[in-house]
Amino acid sequence: MNLSLMANHLLMLAGGSIDGGRRPTTEEYLGVTFAGLGIVIAALALLVLIIFCFGKIFDALDGAAQRKQARAAADKAPKTSGKTAPARTAPAPAPAPAPVAAATEDDDEVIAVISAVVAMMSEADGTTYRVKSVKPVQTGFGGRSAWAMDGRRSNVSPF
Repeated sequence: MNLSLMANHLLMLAGGSIDGGRRPTTEEYLGVTFAGLGIVIAALALLVLIIFCFGKIFDALDGAAQRKQARAAADKAPKTSGKTAPARTAPAPAPAPAPVAAATEDDDEVIAVISAVVAMMSEADGTTYRVKSVKPVQTGFGGRSAWAMDGRRSNVSPF
């Protein structure tokens, strides 16, 4: 005898279906629904807790690394005695501008003018400023061609 036919006969003997032919009640539907929602919410809460703990762990590791760097920098700093240093009367000279790779002659003149203005501001304020880099300002379409901006506008605009 075929196995599926035998299973069918056994089901008919049991009452026509696996659960005896009765329909689930509303309470059973609600019980299954709320149990499923509860499991999903509990799993999401567990994920939030795990991510929060990982964030705290990595913040602590980052803080420990920063404290270690600060201690190393403090150890390398020259030790000062309890005496106060005499007040400076002349401001410190402005540091030289940072080197710029592949600068042309016009760029060198622009950098020299910018450095001179920064040095004058430094003397007027009594503080020391430093030019770290000089970069051209992007104008127009942010460095993009008109074709690229039109493509971006068409992709970003609402439907």
